Amino acid sequence: MAKLPIGVEKIEYKSGTVRYEARVDAEVDGERRQFRRRFKTVAEATDYRKKTIAAAVAGKAVPTTALTVKVAVEAWLEAQEISPSTRAAYSAALAPVVEKYGKRRVQTIEKKDVVALVKDLREGTGPGGRKWARTSINPMRARWQSVWEDLVEQGKVSRNPVELVKPLRKRDDPVASKNKGVLDLSDRLTDAEVARLEAAHPPTPPADAHMRSAPYLAAMRAPMIALGLLGLRRGEMSGLRWSSIDLDTGTMKVATSTRIAVRGKVIEQNVGKTESAGRWLPLPDPTLAVLRAAKSRQEAEQARYGERWRGGSDPYVLIQQNGRPTSPRTLNFWWNDALESAGVSHRRLHASRHTAASRLISMGASPAEVAKWLGHADGGELVLRTYAHVHEDDLRSLASALDYSRERVVPADRGPVHVVDQELPAHAADKLGMVRDPETGEWDLP
Repeated sequence: MAKLPIGVEKIEYKSGTVRYEARVDAEVDGERRQFRRRFKTVAEATDYRKKTIAAAVAGKAVPTTALTVKVAVEAWLEAQEISPSTRAAYSAALAPVVEKYGKRRVQTIEKKDVVALVKDLREGTGPGGRKWARTSINPMRARWQSVWEDLVEQGKVSRNPVELVKPLRKRDDPVASKNKGVLDLSDRLTDAEVARLEAAHPPTPPADAHMRSAPYLAAMRAPMIALGLLGLRRGEMSGLRWSSIDLDTGTMKVATSTRIAVRGKVIEQNVGKTESAGRWLPLPDPTLAVLRAAKSRQEAEQARYGERWRGGSDPYVLIQQNGRPTSPRTLNFWWNDALESAGVSHRRLHASRHTAASRLISMGASPAEVAKWLGHADGGELVLRTYAHVHEDDLRSLASALDYSRERVVPADRGPVHVVDQELPAHAADKLGMVRDPETGEWDLP
């Protein structure tokens, strides 16, 4: 048998299993420590010794710890100064990491483990048994990397293997490419589609409509559509109470409270997504009319249910018929039903927010104004990057304008006329049907 390398010892268990233990004596923080790990092969043990010796020379060697992945993740989450909804979202993102590697020691996690989990999630063979999109995998990887960065700073691990795995690009995401039309942020509703959506959802149900009839359910969805087309986030709509709306002055305080769905649970919080989320918005007259009708309908429902009413004295704006608040997930179902009943092609509920932003921009609002309306905290940077694109229909009108074979069409209202200190060419005056005043010599219309 070949001689084992220095620092590697063969260990044979009573069961007959053979392992190779690598040992390294090194100085850590002025103290002499011994590092030991056992491997299935001599090559793995030798490689570990080389890396540990190199880390010790560079001053990056860390003592062995029994800290597990599960405990490390829980400790990191506990230390974050974040809102309950953000904490729940981080916990949901890290759930596959804990489920797959929770019992392993943090020092045993390597790049191949990160790659394996990403692969399993993409293929639907990982924790949960469903396929994850790039937009879910990348946040998971980012949170995982943050946990390990903290462990490196604490001296629990010598390196961060998660940062060696790059985020997925959009073209690498089979889920996104399969549902391109659904996930595309530019998938706003056209004005005609908005009109069909509103026409299919009158805010006042027919007098003879029972509470489970299609016309009554359409009326229940009307305020959600109106609020969505104002650009409210799903959590802002779900958390909006009547006390935040002044129907007399036509104003609304957004994000006084929000309701966020994370992993099947609804988290209620008295804070918006950003510091700018809590904002006063004036209500357009059509939206105000829809909300007034919704308030009257809910008051009738409260009287009908009596003691069985679950809405309290200050109910949410979007509720079930017995006053119970709707979860953000329920609003997704309402939105899908609304699109189907109006004969409008499927979009995400968030497309209504994008529709509002695009319309504000097309009506001449500045990025800073749009950002303030939407509750962005960046002063307009996200608006410029995400919303201020040109829609395909707008491009068609531009292409039409550049068709040089067509006669030039001048708008009837061209705005103010600017005087130019130049003589008007005779051919131009003649084409415009103008005549010269014999006394002043100036051109004018007859």
